[in-house]
Amino acid sequence: MTDKHCNWHANVLVPIHMLHHIYSDSLAHLLTSVLSKSHFTPVFLSSHSSHLTLAFTASVLGLTHIRALDAHLFSTAKNSSSLSSLNHGDVIEIQGAPSSGKTHLLYHLLINCITPSGHHSINLGGWDKAAVVFDMDHSFDIVRFNRLLQGRLTRLMGGSASAIEAIAQRSLEKLRIFRPCSSSQLAVTISHLAEYQSTHLPNEEIGIVAIDSMSAHYWPDRFFAEQIRTAAASPEHPRNVDIPPLQHVLLALESFRRSHGPVILLTNWGLHLVSNSNPILYRQHLHPFPAPFPHSHPPTPHHDVNATIPQENLLRLTCHITLHQDMSRASGAVSKEVSWDMEESAIVGLVRTPNHPTVHKFLLSITGDDILTN
Repeated sequence: MTDKHCNWHANVLVPIHMLHHIYSDSLAHLLTSVLSKSHFTPVFLSSHSSHLTLAFTASVLGLTHIRALDAHLFSTAKNSSSLSSLNHGDVIEIQGAPSSGKTHLLYHLLINCITPSGHHSINLGGWDKAAVVFDMDHSFDIVRFNRLLQGRLTRLMGGSASAIEAIAQRSLEKLRIFRPCSSSQLAVTISHLAEYQSTHLPNEEIGIVAIDSMSAHYWPDRFFAEQIRTAAASPEHPRNVDIPPLQHVLLALESFRRSHGPVILLTNWGLHLVSNSNPILYRQHLHPFPAPFPHSHPPTPHHDVNATIPQENLLRLTCHITLHQDMSRASGAVSKEVSWDMEESAIVGLVRTPNHPTVHKFLLSITGDDILTN
């Protein structure tokens, strides 16, 4: 692949002065190696809706450390532990307009995942697990992420810079970032993630799988879907032959969710407002994609691939988060152009769970060095 915009590497990202230690492996080499050497057998016992019973998930995940979000999750689901507001296999969609804070909420949750639970007698509140990020729009800022990670550790620990840096480095070693160039590449990579873990993270449990953003290839995927629908209208075309790339992604995610039980985080654009909604909510523009709330469904195509997929194989949302900037409190926009030494932004999150009428609100304050909650 010669496209300069396409990064075929999966990186373990570490602080700037250690960049020469970055682990790098091409996707082509990854897929070849896992197909030839794979010896992984998923340990899956049973699945009921979004709640799993997995043989290897005796360890709990943890809290989101956003008080209102944790309260909502505890109130709307049967949790496996009072110490964790999240269950293995939860699926969370994070939707919002540009610069609404989606990636920063993702940073916050990823930091929860990869940091240790404590250091000596200090409670850090981390999950001490690995995290995998699919950076679809190539916007994951490792410099920014490391700054936020060290900012949180400094707030919680104080102490020496060397101890904070050492914990940050060990935490970052649990992070993997892939940058597929299309939804098809994304689906293939997810489908081989189990083999990748058995080879490269054999002693780590993957706590989070994140895709930022599900909408990154919306327009080429939509064009492909239109071609499928046009071909399907032909009487000579075999039915149920073509599946859109996004459907392959969702099927691969559901398979890995069942076998490994990570929390799945999906960021998504907010394009079309739900009419007359208060608070402001967005319709789902992706198809096929989970849309469990009234008035959020996209128009169903004439050739609906979901009709041909067994219901138990479809990915389902555990909860949905809609983000907005709180302009009454914000002093800057949450964008890559912001000077993080000067600006502070306030983010409002609205949390909904399918089949539950309650909507909870939470606030985030994003500063140059930290993401503050509650």
